[in-house]
Amino acid sequence: MMRAAWAITGTTVRQLLGVRRAIIFGLAALAPAAVFLLLVQTVTDEAAVTHVLAMIAGLYFPLLVPIVALIIASSALGDERRDGTLSFLVLRPIPRSVIALAKFAGAVIVAAGLNALGAIALATVYGIQTGSWALVVPLVVGGAVASVVYASLAVPLGFVTHWSVLIGLVFVFIFENAVVSALRGLSSLSPWRIGLSAFSGMVPDDVASELADIDIASLTGTGTALVRTVIIAAVSIGVITLVLRRRDLT
Repeated sequence: MMRAAWAITGTTVRQLLGVRRAIIFGLAALAPAAVFLLLVQTVTDEAAVTHVLAMIAGLYFPLLVPIVALIIASSALGDERRDGTLSFLVLRPIPRSVIALAKFAGAVIVAAGLNALGAIALATVYGIQTGSWALVVPLVVGGAVASVVYASLAVPLGFVTHWSVLIGLVFVFIFENAVVSALRGLSSLSPWRIGLSAFSGMVPDDVASELADIDIASLTGTGTALVRTVIIAAVSIGVITLVLRRRDLT
């Protein structure tokens, strides 16, 4: 079964990362770093550079990460079901749970990989400007965590409805960026805030003191973020498995 899982995962990655899509999303992932570079061209003070990074990170987590993850992950099962090719896969003697896990893994690899590209570019610009490379790992981990949580929502949603991306964007811009911003008690339900929590928990103290715009004090930390992510991903894989078993694939 492991060989089948790897094969399905690899096929999913290739399907999700065609040449055109790779170029479009690759350029989108690099956009925050390009903006950051333009803004700090004439800035020499490290604290000022970090302040600008905080503003850019305030766009990277709630805007770029969800858009990339939602569009990519919703296609993992959605495209195959709309094209009628998923039925050929489920007719093979492979447990639905293996298919669910492999499809989910493929979506996460592509979404997290593209968002990691943006994170590495941001951290590289910051490192060149300040000489500090302490944000590379935190940014990559934070983006990856948020990508996994968004994929947990988008993969099953993409299978059950054609409107998955629209529903996901409404969730991001209405619920996460409006409702949760007003009611901070709901922040644990916000995927990009879970990713931001993972990021904030890994940021060195000397850098964290400059990231006031991100409101680090209100976040839960890396450990809690990772636990929540694992739980959400496990639930999502279970839901995908259940839907694959019960949904009429014809």
